[in-house]
Amino acid sequence: MTKKPPNLFNFWNELKRRKVIRAVFVYVAVAWAIMEAADTIFPRLGLPDWTVTFILILLVIVFILVIVLTWVYDITPEGIKVTQDLEEKLDEEKEKIEDKELSESVKYGEVKVDQSELRLRIQVLEEQLKEARKASFRSMLPAFFKKIIVPVLIVALLIVLVFNKQKIVNWIGIGNAKREVARTHVRNAVIFIDQEDFISANREIELALESDPGYSYAWSSLAAISVKQGDLNKAIMQTIKAVDLDPANGSAAYNLAYALEDNNDFKQATEWYQKAIKADSTMVPAYSALGRLYNNIEQYVDAILILNLAKNKYPQSDYIYLIYKNLGNAYLLQQQVDSALKYLELSNGINPMEPETNLFLAKAYEASGKFTKSIELWTNYIELEPDTIKVNAARKHLKEITLKYYQEIIK
Repeated sequence: MTKKPPNLFNFWNELKRRKVIRAVFVYVAVAWAIMEAADTIFPRLGLPDWTVTFILILLVIVFILVIVLTWVYDITPEGIKVTQDLEEKLDEEKEKIEDKELSESVKYGEVKVDQSELRLRIQVLEEQLKEARKASFRSMLPAFFKKIIVPVLIVALLIVLVFNKQKIVNWIGIGNAKREVARTHVRNAVIFIDQEDFISANREIELALESDPGYSYAWSSLAAISVKQGDLNKAIMQTIKAVDLDPANGSAAYNLAYALEDNNDFKQATEWYQKAIKADSTMVPAYSALGRLYNNIEQYVDAILILNLAKNKYPQSDYIYLIYKNLGNAYLLQQQVDSALKYLELSNGINPMEPETNLFLAKAYEASGKFTKSIELWTNYIELEPDTIKVNAARKHLKEITLKYYQEIIK
């Protein structure tokens, strides 16, 4: 029998008959839920940003496979079967009926086939085919995941493990004896660095690199020693090496940025804080430090943007009080006192022992004309601040505003 030329309407009907449309809607809903969950959960688990991108790529690949497999195969209670073209299916059934009628006619000596009865039986068969393909969503979903999604995900995961076995081993370090030895030496080096015994620390780092030259944290620890010894150029090269070996080692970039800022090299400090955030987007102290640096170099808008980003992304972080403190100071420096007080009070409520928070709050209340509260906070700041130079300056200012306050009372 000659097939009818295909058209768009027939193609759409064929997509629905093969349940491709239903499978697409179900898959998109499930994939969207998976992406939302990954985007929320993965950063909190400390996983790098590429893991979310990997899940997205994997879902796109599986999406293509779902469309192809749903078009080719039909999920039935008896298992997965190859979907037959509708016209071919009907033609085949018609031929079976015609053969059966012809055989019956021959058997009983008949020479004429009842065409009306044949058409009726074909119509009944078409209705039965339609009813048979009306599988409920509830019955289809378990089979869909069991027969297609789960096997595809397992295969994709195995492929990733095979092609990235060495990277995963290096990243985790499990079963890698040399990496374990290197870690032990680095831990020893950190103890010596805290004691400012740089000779012993260097010796431990050398032993770590002899055991495992590709251990990123050995290089970042070596950079910390170079910073302590005042060799920033060497520290920069060692930090670059550490980040190249492990892009997720954001602490290396953060420590170098802190040292550069302390050395008043604000341009490079800004760049390395940004690299630290890029390497590890969950490192809230890096956002806070970058916001503080922007405040110090009078880039208040940049400070508000980066601090608001951290505030919205990691509201439950243990370091959120630092974000509030520097955000409040950014608003204070822009003379937006109400916004400044809002965030500084939040920071002070979480950690009232932070000296700078008390300092910024004292300035904010002084700017709003609330001298009683300002004097109280200046006093708190003087008690908490360990730097004697800053304490002397604060005492001098406290005397000035106290005198001003009493003068206002006399007037």
